[in-house]
Amino acid sequence: MTQNRISNYDFMNKYIFFLNLLFCSSIASVFGQDTLNSLKYDWNPGIEGTGPVRGLEVSCHVNTNYKVNSNSDLYGKGKGEIDNNRVFETKLRFPIFLNQKLKIAGSFDYSDEEFHFDDISDNNYPLYKSLNEKNLKSIGGSIYLMTQLKRNMFFLFRFNAKLKGDYWKEHIGDVNKYTFLKMEMSPVIGWKVNSKKSWGIGMAYSYTFGDPLLFPIFVYNHSFADKWGVEAFLPARIKLRYQASKLCFINAKARLQGGSYSIHFDDPELNDFKTLELRRADVNFSVEIEKGITDWLWASFESGYRTNINFDVTNKNHAFSLSGSELINKNSIIDSSVKGGVFYNISVFLVPSKTILKKIGLK
Repeated sequence: MTQNRISNYDFMNKYIFFLNLLFCSSIASVFGQDTLNSLKYDWNPGIEGTGPVRGLEVSCHVNTNYKVNSNSDLYGKGKGEIDNNRVFETKLRFPIFLNQKLKIAGSFDYSDEEFHFDDISDNNYPLYKSLNEKNLKSIGGSIYLMTQLKRNMFFLFRFNAKLKGDYWKEHIGDVNKYTFLKMEMSPVIGWKVNSKKSWGIGMAYSYTFGDPLLFPIFVYNHSFADKWGVEAFLPARIKLRYQASKLCFINAKARLQGGSYSIHFDDPELNDFKTLELRRADVNFSVEIEKGITDWLWASFESGYRTNINFDVTNKNHAFSLSGSELINKNSIIDSSVKGGVFYNISVFLVPSKTILKKIGLK
């Protein structure tokens, strides 16, 4: 019996090693990081000192209880309280093509989000009843392209497409799936100053502000003072990082995070609409600790404060804006103001292992 257990244990170790070998060899040459020798070509936007590359990642995000106040021409005013709002997400990044002047990578991600309202049985406001314990799903992926324009000049392009909403519900099976399709893109032209600094400028079409907007972006990555660094993708996010040890990073982060779900409301007042859109945007301020359990298995814990800037229900035809006027437009079907609150995020992820990279000759 003991011998069988030892054999099973050895088999599992070999199996895990084999999976890690495949994983590391596939993504090692794609994502910019000093541990992956990404500085072979001086145009590569990756710099020294950055945190671990997240290949396969599983995370759980929880917003703690917060109050919601809503106003609508159809329903009047409403008040509610959300006990918790949790998001489960898994993401995989992988290579597609690589040569000296062109790198193409992709990612696939899936998430499931739920709102849990307090005493929903006593609250008849349609928005809260429709959202309570509804599974809002997101499935899709991204394509990342990096190419050299000149010696130290590069071009980045990211395209993202997802199906977002309650498209899995049987009662909306006749709704065109493209109703739930959300697309984002961001082209950037940048310069690699040296092994510790790169920057770029570009444009983004995104739901960062909740509504689909086209806006300018500024990208800046800089490692300084040995263990310190800053990573910025403005106006969406900025991160100040500190490398406490070889397997530990501490990050102070500010992030503007928005999105849109196409959803169905079980209410006769909205029979003219097969689906509506819940559009929201939050600003998150947080501190994150990334810790390596081994050189290939990492975990992170993040906690901070979230403040809301947009939480509205609108018809999908109320769509694209170049000027940002959507942010102050009060023609939504339901306008809501959401109080701020504390949030937590726990992630477990795989990174390219230095040990295995050496074994296969990539390090």
